Amino acid sequence: MAWWWYSVLPSAANLGPSPASITPPPACLPAYPPNPKWVLDQVPNLAASSGMGSRATDGERREDTKEKARHCQDPKEGGWRGWQSCLAPSQFPAKDGQILSPGSMAQGLIEVERKFVPGPGTEERLQELGGTLEHRVTFRDSYYDTPELSLMRADYWLRQREGSGWELKCPGAASVSGPHTEYTELTAEPSIVVQLCEVLGAVVPGAGGVAAVLGPLGLQLVASFVTKRSAWKLVLSGADGEERLLRVDLDTADFGYAVGEVEALVDKEAEVPAALEKIHHLSSLLGVLAQEKAPAKLIVYLQRFRPQDYQRLLEVYGSKEQP
Repeated sequence: MAWWWYSVLPSAANLGPSPASITPPPACLPAYPPNPKWVLDQVPNLAASSGMGSRATDGERREDTKEKARHCQDPKEGGWRGWQSCLAPSQFPAKDGQILSPGSMAQGLIEVERKFVPGPGTEERLQELGGTLEHRVTFRDSYYDTPELSLMRADYWLRQREGSGWELKCPGAASVSGPHTEYTELTAEPSIVVQLCEVLGAVVPGAGGVAAVLGPLGLQLVASFVTKRSAWKLVLSGADGEERLLRVDLDTADFGYAVGEVEALVDKEAEVPAALEKIHHLSSLLGVLAQEKAPAKLIVYLQRFRPQDYQRLLEVYGSKEQP
């Protein structure tokens, strides 16, 4: 699946309570997945090793094993917010038209997304527009790195989501041309371990999942927070009369920051402009200002509770603006 990101900038008033008024959430270690997944080329064994069993659909297996190519903005363009977007496509706000391509997944869908800062009346407005609440869910995200942030400073992002397992976001090949940089997400634990060892200059162990190599690689908890999410869906008609299903996720982190996103799925890039038009329209109906942007929860967390780490990232990626 590919992603076309459109993110929006929050006003200072919408970023939640000030750092001085917030008690940082406890750094709780999450429960680890009981069994590591098989490597990606062992496709016939994936259903059993991931706990899906014989009842898993092809789509579920594909979701469990895929490595998604992502693109973000070139840090040489756009000043501070430009390189900020390139730090990680899911972390910092991106500019209009940021593309996340399907890579080798020729049959993948394209997700068109816009982030925004929700207000107290957003859910009521969604109901007025005919939206349906699909579910409410609570989960914990935990990010790991060395004390020196060796991973993040090299543009690698290691996350464990409670109930979903591990994910490592990796930068793409340096040979990628154009104003975008490719990112890949690894979700198979053996692949994650190999990549971590390569980045940190360590010997790949003979066995064991991500949890087993945290200590030997010097990886520790950097950020851990709980998110409460409400997922909505609604059908919106465009100027051409075509109806499209839109989804809206409203997230609230346990440190007082809220962020939402409007998204649509399309089959090909030619359909992206129409999807963007509908997303813009719905955003306007929700009261989102056209020029607003919303950073990801992790970045806001670091800025509030680990300002030295946040500044360290700014210094590293800011230096890349120089020719």
